[in-house]
Amino acid sequence: HGKSTTTAILTSIMEGSAIIGAESKEFGSNVRYEKDNNVMIFEADESDGSFLNSNPYCAIVVNAEPEHMEYYDYNYELFYNSYKAFISSAPCRVLNAEDKFLSTLIGEVDAHWLYPSRDITNIEFILINDEPHTRFTLKDLGSFDVWGFGKHIALDAALAILAANESMEIEEIRKNILNFKGIKKRFDIVGLQKESVIIDDYGHHPTEIKATFESVKEYALLKGFDKITAIWQPHKYSRTIDNLEEFIKCFEGAGELIILPVWSAGEASREIDFGEKFKRYNLTIADNITRANNTITVMKDKEALKILDEGLIIGFGAGDLTYQIRGTA
Repeated sequence: HGKSTTTAILTSIMEGSAIIGAESKEFGSNVRYEKDNNVMIFEADESDGSFLNSNPYCAIVVNAEPEHMEYYDYNYELFYNSYKAFISSAPCRVLNAEDKFLSTLIGEVDAHWLYPSRDITNIEFILINDEPHTRFTLKDLGSFDVWGFGKHIALDAALAILAANESMEIEEIRKNILNFKGIKKRFDIVGLQKESVIIDDYGHHPTEIKATFESVKEYALLKGFDKITAIWQPHKYSRTIDNLEEFIKCFEGAGELIILPVWSAGEASREIDFGEKFKRYNLTIADNITRANNTITVMKDKEALKILDEGLIIGFGAGDLTYQIRGTA
């Protein structure tokens, strides 16, 4: 988690071509081509093992949390050995020393090790031109401002900074990181007015959702909103069932939780009693949402259940919720 954000931040800092797993809002694409530059910034993917074909000079690993385990036949040794092979393939490595698995490689792997709890300090959440930014101090390198809210944003940015510092001066990095404007569908502000903010977020794993929701609470506080509505479209029955207990914890602090049908991604339907499992929340089970201007209507059986037009409204999911919440479905 954090691969696309880290890659996009590094792309904002460094010149060169890039292939990112999400659209950078800085240049409106997931691809950038610079023919006169031999640098390629590339988001490698562990979900299908293809990261082992990437042959990197510098490997950055934010975390090695098990996911896409169906590809690895639920064999954790195979999963972690793939990460070790990827890391070993690069002469330069930038690694999160506090990740559960990566920490086992300390002393075995030569790397730029980042200890987030020690190396990232003085974290502040601020608004710059009404846009969310995180300010933090990294080791002895001084203070940095980066678009987005959250400790996870500071972590992603810190890894990108350390990688860029291999070939760039720190003052140039400090200036260039301000070019980063976020990535599409990650804390993507798609509606902004005095009474409400609407955010689209691709988060579909509990770790991602929990981190982003903590950021949402900070943003709501700075914006003066006392109500947060979370709309969740679970992605895949297998992922939802495998991580159900963690998903239940994700939305603490939400004034209201709206759950849409599971986006199956081709999987066979399986029974999940969301009403029972999420009864701790102010819960609505709905079929879909529609949007007109800055008003969201929650639908069930083709009838309107309620209107959302105040406070902070955020949608989480990797299915078609992104189109529903943008009013383009």
